[in-house]
Amino acid sequence: MRFLRKLKSWNMKCIYLLIPSLAGTFIFFVIPFVRVIYYSFIDNQFRRNFVGLDNYVQTFQNEFFQLALQNSLLLIVICIPVLILLAIIISLVLSYGIKTLRKTRAAFILPMLIPTASVAEIWRLVFTGETVLPVYTLFIWKNIGICVILLTAALTAIEPEIFEAAKMDGAKGIKLHKRISVPLILPTIIFTILLSIVNSFRVFKESYLFYGTNYPPSHSYTLQFYMNNNFLKLDYQALATSSVYTMILVIILVLVCFGLQRRYSR
Repeated sequence: MRFLRKLKSWNMKCIYLLIPSLAGTFIFFVIPFVRVIYYSFIDNQFRRNFVGLDNYVQTFQNEFFQLALQNSLLLIVICIPVLILLAIIISLVLSYGIKTLRKTRAAFILPMLIPTASVAEIWRLVFTGETVLPVYTLFIWKNIGICVILLTAALTAIEPEIFEAAKMDGAKGIKLHKRISVPLILPTIIFTILLSIVNSFRVFKESYLFYGTNYPPSHSYTLQFYMNNNFLKLDYQALATSSVYTMILVIILVLVCFGLQRRYSR
């Protein structure tokens, strides 16, 4: 009974400590999120007449939204596989390759520390002309550091005995990592993919600083640009509706990744 009383007291203390954090989450995230959904179903923030799915239909038929959605999906389809593949290769080299290269791990943190404005200015000197390559390259360069850190941490956590047993069975080189290393860190790979997908929807500052305008070339006009421009025009209905569409798209991608994880981790 005394133990139960102490446990109950400890649980109450934990609840009390969580109250400020939960209150902040509710005030600054839950309530605004509900208001965003509300704005997507009304015609105007002043008259506030319920219009059903009209905003969703109009937004989906908007040519600029379609362009932004297409570019955002292309960014995911093209950049995420390249980013994850490079991160896996670099992590394997840092973990099991030349020992002297392991001292360079800290260098992969630099892209996250260098101000984006400085990087974009250098990128403008390197790349000339209107091409999508700078945005894609900058996204990969900016996010590869956190991916390498996560994957390297997962690789170094694998027990050495597992590799010794695999080598005794004849596995070596690329086959060893293909059959042992990558499957064991699959949950971390999935998490890294999800993190990269979320970051891809936040690509705005880099492209904005590189092109210096709210209306970049059509190949670099992403959902973040579309939402930002509607915010500047005070078109809250288009902004809210596109935000809901983006949320639905992210949820679908997350469910697909979890489905792949369950399928290939059996």
